[in-house]
Amino acid sequence: MPLQGNIESFGISEIFQLISQQGKTGTLEIQTPHGLARLRFLEGNLLEAWPDKRTPAEYIGSLLVRSGLVTAAQLAQALDAQRQSLRRLGDILLRMGVVRIADFQGVLALQHRETAYRLLQLRRGSFRFVPGPVEPEEGVSVPMDVGELLMEGFRQLDEWPKLLERVPSEKQVYGRVAETPEATDLGRAQSRVYQLVDGTLTVREVVDRARLGEFVGWEALAHLCEKGLITPLGAARYARVEPKPARLSRVPDALAALGLAALAAALLFLFAGQGVDTVRRLARAARQAGAEAGAVVERGRRWEAGAPFVRQDAQRPSPSPPAGEGLEEGSQPSQGNR
Repeated sequence: MPLQGNIESFGISEIFQLISQQGKTGTLEIQTPHGLARLRFLEGNLLEAWPDKRTPAEYIGSLLVRSGLVTAAQLAQALDAQRQSLRRLGDILLRMGVVRIADFQGVLALQHRETAYRLLQLRRGSFRFVPGPVEPEEGVSVPMDVGELLMEGFRQLDEWPKLLERVPSEKQVYGRVAETPEATDLGRAQSRVYQLVDGTLTVREVVDRARLGEFVGWEALAHLCEKGLITPLGAARYARVEPKPARLSRVPDALAALGLAALAAALLFLFAGQGVDTVRRLARAARQAGAEAGAVVERGRRWEAGAPFVRQDAQRPSPSPPAGEGLEEGSQPSQGNR
């Protein structure tokens, strides 16, 4: 018979404890404001935990890329093979030889563990536990002790607020202060995070590559900062810098202008005795050539000064509207004006 009820009267931690103490095997479904989360238990141990609202950033493939174990190109190749064979992504990546089984197990277990920690924060919703057989995925699934998950989950709930005061932003970048003897006497988490701090990676990137989990990675950064081994360098800026176009030299433009002027003078000299009409046409051509030469020189001057070049045949701007009839600052034209 399914066990079901409301989270307001029977908390998630109490449900976990009951399943663990009785060594239950089955599926726990938790209905939240975002959707339905599913957790599978095997003899009282947590086997899998899938969130109620999954985003592409939470998919196992994205986690493997963010952790630095798989490249984006390798993931794209594996996803293409998955569409053709319908095999599990993990199985394809393992067969491709791009990730080790231990690393894949670690990332998958971390994904399930972090989901369980987030679900412990729920205060509203409903649950339903259905006993039944659960088949672990051979070579991939790693059962996790529920008691240890609950102890760590409670610790994180209590200490997150203070931790966020010490490391307030995932966009912060840290750099090493110096190589000191203390840096060799660190715990596993702090040592892994310290090796990743290089003055370019953000908090989010360091935590993802450390593969320790949100809280543990944040905590390690805070301790390293307190020990004086790392220091904040500021928030990362990802503004794309567009390359500036190379400016043309004015020398070729000046030579072109001189060449046009010399050609016009030579034509006038050669055809001076060919009649008035011919001379007039040549004079007109010479004036036009002179104007073109002046335009070429002007274009080079404006380009060198960094000013925009406006073509002579460009559409003329419409006359300014009378006072009081223009658009207000920040407003947009109506559909009919587009």
